[in-house]
Amino acid sequence: MFDKMKKLGLAAGVSLFALSSYATAAELPPISEIEVGTTYAAATDTNAAEKFPEIATDLQAAIAERVPTSTDAGDPRIDVDVRKISLNGDMMLNDAGEFNEIEGVVSITDPSTSSGNRSFPVSIAALAADTPVPEGTYVIEPSTEDFYNVMIAAFADRVAVELGNVNTSGDTVSK
Repeated sequence: MFDKMKKLGLAAGVSLFALSSYATAAELPPISEIEVGTTYAAATDTNAAEKFPEIATDLQAAIAERVPTSTDAGDPRIDVDVRKISLNGDMMLNDAGEFNEIEGVVSITDPSTSSGNRSFPVSIAALAADTPVPEGTYVIEPSTEDFYNVMIAAFADRVAVELGNVNTSGDTVSK
């Protein structure tokens, strides 16, 4: 019974975190443009560009789902530069294209202020929990596609949360 309560508490905690993240996203300034690019392709010790040529498009779509957008060119824009995709620190991914780390930098440009760009790093890592499983439990391993989708969603979630925290000491990103 204690195990069931722990699982319920964890599920409730995760649900509350998700709700608070999206409540923050509702208060974000409208973003006029979202650009996502990668700079890891220039590195000679990585094959991420070959394994995930669509990652910039996928991240752009995921971020656009989480932040309010506008068509007003006077609203802030965000540029995301994905700089690293790796499996336990190794940027040369295996044949299956598995990765558990994604890092980048988000820059915010607000044409309505003269204070310059704001930026923040985003680093997402999925680590093995090594959780014991009760005897007789069937464990389902996520597919590479499932894992990819979770990493993209986590990165986009972090962008939305951090966007809400940018320059909280005064001049905000909003108009």
